[in-house]
Amino acid sequence: MECVEIQVDRSCQKRVIMHADFRLNGISHDLESLLLFANHLCKSTHNHEIEIGQFLVDWFSNESYIKLQTSGSTGKPTQILAPKSMLSASAFSTIDALDLLPRQRALLCLPIQFIAGKMMLIRALLAGLWIDIVKPTAQPLTSKSYDFVAMTPYQLRNAIGKIDLVKQIIVGGAPIDIKLRNAVKGLSTRVISTYGMTETYSHIALQDLSKGETHYTAIQGVSFSVHDDALAIHAPHLGIDTLVTSDNVELISPTQFIWKGRNDHVINSGGIKLHPEEIEKKLAKIIMSPFFVFGKDDEKLGRSISIVFEGHKPKGVEAMISQLNTLTTYEKPKDYFVISQFVRTNGKILRNQTIQTIDFS
Repeated sequence: MECVEIQVDRSCQKRVIMHADFRLNGISHDLESLLLFANHLCKSTHNHEIEIGQFLVDWFSNESYIKLQTSGSTGKPTQILAPKSMLSASAFSTIDALDLLPRQRALLCLPIQFIAGKMMLIRALLAGLWIDIVKPTAQPLTSKSYDFVAMTPYQLRNAIGKIDLVKQIIVGGAPIDIKLRNAVKGLSTRVISTYGMTETYSHIALQDLSKGETHYTAIQGVSFSVHDDALAIHAPHLGIDTLVTSDNVELISPTQFIWKGRNDHVINSGGIKLHPEEIEKKLAKIIMSPFFVFGKDDEKLGRSISIVFEGHKPKGVEAMISQLNTLTTYEKPKDYFVISQFVRTNGKILRNQTIQTIDFS
């Protein structure tokens, strides 16, 4: 891949890479003009523009790392220091895996404060993409066509009517339900579910939903094993020897797995270990409104299966669930709850924080 080196600090001889074909919102930049534009964005009254500007300033600074914020989906959000060399390595892995080419049109419609948004911009800088940056919304597509877009499942669901405007979409940040999987299966647009986290500097495995794949395949340089019933990631090119996750998987091979759920969500009900995500897949076939399953304290069982709905409880849902023969007795909810709105970040439901808002009285 042809890249040009641009000197950032002549006195220190620090150098970074930016592709000569890179464009931002239709404008070609050299480093000086890009940093002027970044400083302009930093003075904006719109938060997403300020965040874009600050990231560009940080990326081209003399620091060798970028501060990343974890989403807090499994606990308290934390900050980690990510070497720019590792972020670049991750970006090049995706560029190669998805065959991204200079002058292809991309759209950044994710919040830049999280790893997914940052990596979209880094990929554009390194691959020479022509990237448009818009305010993150539930429906980011208009009438413009793109070669490459990254979305959350929530955005993808809302974009189905315009999905033919995009050649390739990666989607991540939250589980993808059966209805959405079926909606994108067989489409000419390539829709790819990603697996990864902040600690792996974005995704390290891909699943082609357009082809109906149910397993994840590692990108080049990544392999997997299982440690104490949890997926372990090995990615030397990202500086990761062994990273043990909280994910429960069925390991097909050292480079492929089927995701089953998170071990930290596992519910021990009367000695039976239940995975909420697997139960939710079964329930999603009959429930169209937002919901999730969790474990509630129970005197006899220790924890019992409960379900919470956002906004309203679907009519007749208890009867439908009781007749659902794909659920075992242990998997059927004992209690039902409704709250007005789930707690979310970047489109991802924060289960623990949402559960704390439920009135159990």
